This record gives sequence, structure tokens and C-alpha cells, in this order.
Amino acid sequence: MKSVLDDDFKTYGRVLDLDISDFMNEVEKFPEVSTKSVYYEASRPEFEGTPLYNQFQDIIYGGMPVEFGCCHGFNSKLNGLEYHRDSEINIAGTDMVLMVGHRWDIDYADNSFDTSLVEAFFVPKGTAVELYATTLHYAPCGVDGQEFRSGVVLPRGTNDQLNDVSEAIGESAMLFGVNKWLLVHPESGETGRVGTLKGKNLTLDDFNK
Repeated sequence: MKSVLDDDFKTYGRVLDLDISDFMNEVEKFPEVSTKSVYYEASRPEFEGTPLYNQFQDIIYGGMPVEFGCCHGFNSKLNGLEYHRDSEINIAGTDMVLMVGHRWDIDYADNSFDTSLVEAFFVPKGTAVELYATTLHYAPCGVDGQEFRSGVVLPRGTNDQLNDVSEAIGESAMLFGVNKWLLVHPESGETGRVGTLKGKNLTLDDFNK
């Protein structure tokens, strides 16, 4: 398995040099989730009340309104890949692994992606990474079966439910939410406006062989 600190990560994103101590103090207060599931919250007041939030909004996103939430829980499978029209910031509140791909490898003829093209990168606890708009990604994975906790920063409104739904043709057939295009593996059980991941539904074990 590779690391986000390796040169191979440069086509997917970059590591940010930020003081994330306020975030770490808050995320370490989380109680462990009660079920082996993954939870996503687009916005958390305790994160958005930190100086780090202002830095994301005013500097990294150039004045755009942003949301600072989290994704946390238990996960060891790929299940899906999504993309946005902008970068996403992930902050590792614990050691975690990101499975990623390149958007340019999507086959838009049938809105599919071959999972053999997926790579996995270890993200050390306390590391903030920018995932470029061309990077396919989804929920992180925990390490050694442990819970993962990740901060998530995106333009405000991303992942909200669509109100005015465009016709589901072409790429729009994958428009699952606001600023969220989604491809899923059949094993995930997710349905609706989604593309398809073809091949194996990868697990962390596939990258540890």
C-alpha cells in the first residue's frame, strides 16, 4: 500500500501544511459509533467555529462558502466512488486509507469504471489532504479493523438532496445529489441515479497482499 506522502499521490491530490490541532481536539471527543456502519455529517458547528474553518473558506477555497463536517465509522470496502466539480479536503482524525481513482478513466459510454484501476493510499493521523476534482473517492477505510474519523470540507450544499432534478441522460444519470456524481458496486446495494463499478469490490486485504 502506498502513502499520501509518496510521489504517486500527486495526480490525485496534495498534502496541506495546516495547523489542525483545534480539529483534532474536537474529533477525539467523538464517542465510538455503536454499529459497524459509516456516518456522514456535512456540517458540524464545533468544526465550523474554529479558525481552521475560516482558513478553508477564505484562503483554500478563495472566499467560497464551505461546509466542514465529518465522515466516521467502520469500513474496509470500496463499495462506491464519487466526484465533485471541485476539490475535497479530508483530515485524518485517525490513521485511515483512501481508495481513489482518476475521473478520466470513467467510461462515459455506459457510466462505468473498472475497479482494477483503483489505488489505495495510507493517510497518517493528523494529515490534511486535498483531493482534486479529477479524483474519484468515497468513504475512507479504518486501519486494522479500527474506526476511522475524517474531517470533510466541501463547498456548502454539496451532497444535499437535489430539488430540481435534470433529465437522467449521459453523465447526469450519475447525479446522485448536489455536486455529487456517484458510481457504485452492485454489492453495495445502492440504487438510483448511479454509475457502475465493474470488477471486484475491493477490500483493504487486496492492497496488503
